Amino acid sequence: MKNILLKIKFHAPRIASILAWIAGIALVSCNYLVPASYIIDGPPSIDAQYTLPDRKTVVFVDDRTNILSRTQLRAVIGDKVSTDLMKKGLVSDTIATRDAIAIARKDETADKPIPISEIGQRVGADTIIYVQIEDFVLSAPGGMARPSAQATVKVIDVSGRSRLYPAPSELKGQPVATSMREVSEDLYQSTAGRRQIEDILAAEIGAEVAKLFYKHEVTELGKNLGIRK
Repeated sequence: MKNILLKIKFHAPRIASILAWIAGIALVSCNYLVPASYIIDGPPSIDAQYTLPDRKTVVFVDDRTNILSRTQLRAVIGDKVSTDLMKKGLVSDTIATRDAIAIARKDETADKPIPISEIGQRVGADTIIYVQIEDFVLSAPGGMARPSAQATVKVIDVSGRSRLYPAPSELKGQPVATSMREVSEDLYQSTAGRRQIEDILAAEIGAEVAKLFYKHEVTELGKNLGIRK
């Protein structure tokens, strides 16, 4: 027994080295575990929150509190939603967002807004995807060059003048948000550069709205990393 203990004591440093080597292999293996599972199982995904009826659809982007610096950005957001839904084959026919915006700008006032369903009726739509802009900023608190946007979304049946999504019991629409990668500081130095950021951010929040209606990956790899040129 004494000889065995002496042998263990003699080889203790070597045993410790072997155990450390094994632990190192395990640690390295863990670093490859996520990419390996990503390749085998695919990226995590989120199911569609609502299945749109395949009827003539218009996306109306509302900005009653003038959060957006340009009316054109409302059209950029709406067109992105419509384009993505058409590409996914979720709706066969869409009406330009700018047509709905034109009606609202022409006939409604701050004291007397036009009902959403009436806007849809006047442009010949059966369904309205109503997007209310809640926030749209080009820099994060503290001055970080990371634009972000927030909105709420409702789906309205025009003829029935009723909400299809989210449930009518919900007081607000479905919230959506996006946060871009940090952008180049140079873009902030000119009006053209800031407009470029606005256009990209508008398209990104539009993409997030569209994702409510189809299964999609949780996060694109590297989306929140690096500098957007």
